[in-house]
Amino acid sequence: MLPRELAPRFALSQADLFYESDPWTRELFAMGEMVQGRLEAEIARCVVDLDCDPAFRPPDDEDGVCKVQTDFGKTIWEEGGFPTAEEIDRLLDRYHRPFHDVLARTANRGAVRLGMDCHSMLPVAPPKSPDAGKLRPWFCISNFGDSEGEGDDTTAPAELMASLREAIEKEFGEDDREEGVDLVRMNDPFTGGYILERHGRSYTPWIRLSINQAIYLQQTESFDEVPDSDRELIATIRRRLLKVLATFAESID
Repeated sequence: MLPRELAPRFALSQADLFYESDPWTRELFAMGEMVQGRLEAEIARCVVDLDCDPAFRPPDDEDGVCKVQTDFGKTIWEEGGFPTAEEIDRLLDRYHRPFHDVLARTANRGAVRLGMDCHSMLPVAPPKSPDAGKLRPWFCISNFGDSEGEGDDTTAPAELMASLREAIEKEFGEDDREEGVDLVRMNDPFTGGYILERHGRSYTPWIRLSINQAIYLQQTESFDEVPDSDRELIATIRRRLLKVLATFAESID
C-alpha cells in the first residue's frame, strides 16, 4: 500500500510497484496453523523498507529505508516529492517500528523454534544490484554465513541451513530449470538483511528464504506491465512449500 498523503507524489506505475513489492509472497508463504505467528508487510517496500536499518536514509543513503530509485534506476517520487525528514520520521513511527516491535514479541514466544524471513527475487539480478545481470537460483537461503551456512556470526546453525536445503532439494530437485540456474544457494545473492540482523542475534535462530519469481510468474521481456498470474500454479507452489517446511520442521530441535 501507499500512504494516502504521499500517493499524489508517487511516480511509479502499477507494474513498477508490483515488482517492487515481493509479488505474491503473502500467498506463497501462507502457512496457516503450521506457524506460531505470521507478520505481513503492509507498506510498499520502496516507501518504507522494513528489511533496512532505519538509520540508513537519504540523503546519505539513497537506497536506505526510504528509496529514491528502484533497482532498475527508476525515480520513485515526482520532482520535489521525496518525503521530508519529518515525513520519514512519521513513516517509521507508523510502519517500521511497530512491525519490528510486534515481530520481536512474536519471535520470542517460548514455543517459537525458528524465525523465517520470506521474500521473492527477480530471475535475473537488476542493474543496481551487486550481481547485476547474473542468473539467480530458484531458492536462496541466508544466515550471514558462507556458501555452506558456516561463519562466526550467523543467525542460524549451518546444520539447520543444510536441512532446509535438503528439504528443498527433495521437493524441487527433479523440476526442469533454465540452464545455468542453480536450485539452492546459501547466502548468494543475499546474505541477510536488517530483519535477520536485528532479530537473529537472540536465542531464536533466523533464516531468510527467497524464492525466484520465475517459478510462479509468467516471464516477460520487459517489466512495463503487470504479468499474468496463474492462481492455480501459485496455490500449487504454496502446497509444495508447505511440504518443504514440514520436512524441514522435523529437523529443528
